[in-house]
Amino acid sequence: MSDPLPAVRPFDKYFGGFGRALSNSNYRTYWTGQVLHVQGWWLYRIAAGWLMFDLTHSPAWLGAVGFALAAPFLILSPIAGAICDRAGHRRTAIIAILFGFPIMAATAALTWSGAMTPKLLFALVIVQSIFTAFESPARQSLVPVLIGRRYLTEGMSLNWATFNAAFITGPMIAGFLLVAGGAALTFTAATSTFIWMLIMLLRIRGEGDAPRGRFYLHGLMPDVISGITYTLRHPLIPWVIGFHMILGLLIRPYIELMPGVASVVFEAGEQGMANLLATSGAGALVVSVVMLMAGRERWLMPILVWTQLISALSLAAFAATDVLWIALVAVFFAGGFTTAAGIAASTLVQQSIDAAFRGRVVAISLATNMGGPALGAFGIGWLAEGIGFQGALMAAAALSTALMIITGRRVYRARSVAQE
Repeated sequence: MSDPLPAVRPFDKYFGGFGRALSNSNYRTYWTGQVLHVQGWWLYRIAAGWLMFDLTHSPAWLGAVGFALAAPFLILSPIAGAICDRAGHRRTAIIAILFGFPIMAATAALTWSGAMTPKLLFALVIVQSIFTAFESPARQSLVPVLIGRRYLTEGMSLNWATFNAAFITGPMIAGFLLVAGGAALTFTAATSTFIWMLIMLLRIRGEGDAPRGRFYLHGLMPDVISGITYTLRHPLIPWVIGFHMILGLLIRPYIELMPGVASVVFEAGEQGMANLLATSGAGALVVSVVMLMAGRERWLMPILVWTQLISALSLAAFAATDVLWIALVAVFFAGGFTTAAGIAASTLVQQSIDAAFRGRVVAISLATNMGGPALGAFGIGWLAEGIGFQGALMAAAALSTALMIITGRRVYRARSVAQE
């Protein structure tokens, strides 16, 4: 069970939303694991992209890695969410990490040995992502269970702040590891962070998300269908998820494509890629901290709509230049405003879910959040084969702007209907 939250603790009083989020001991344990776990996710993601581009020098293969990293989220998320709600979120996350660990270890070993090929890397990334498709929604569904609704906005903002701190430190560490020991060393470091998350999950006390009796697979599909139906029929959730998916499909893929952009457009190598990603993460972290300290629920819908539009303009500026310092400014704003939109969308969804459907809805939301950039990177990568990275990213920015202008007003109306 979650710890009761007293009215005032010194940590709460002097550290604002950060203190309020960490006032729960189980959430502190979870967050301690999360801090390193998200570093490892970035290390794995960057190492896979860099190794694939190093092996092939192909934008299409680079986009294919982005697709492999997140396509399982799109396919498996409804099933993963239903299993989470039946088996318990903590238990599901633990089992998924245990199954995924040998795949990560094999990826590191094959890279160390020099036996890795583009097709083998693509296959290993897909298999690893299958287990991540179960682990990630299960772990994210724990947040409201551990922290409670009272400080949910602060908890979600801290989660995003942690993720985006890794957006800075992860690429920096990855850049150092790639120079020091190549992708093999980077994969090895990523594997160790997954073990750390497993240890922290095992240390969480109580049965805050106990499974609904004995777990069994019989009747699972009706649970899957009911989760999809609940999501689609909700007055607000499908509009928030759909609107945010525009950003995922057309704006956020610049992250997956950064190894190619850094190498081809800016001729900057590993360190240039790390600097671009770290700068984007710096903008993301600044915005995360601001939203964490503010914690104003009434601003969430305007933040979602307007920051997505500004993100599209920032991507257009990034795509229009081959001057590195201008690109750094552009990705700083792109990282910040895409993060603001992500915090707003995630919090709006978490606030609106019936607890009985939490795992399934969170899984669907994460599927669009993770799978959208994968599909976008795949499509934009193939387009870049013909018109180059800059032309492909500019086309994505223009299309996303048009779609958001068309749908933005309808998203505002959905919030009003949901509050009636």
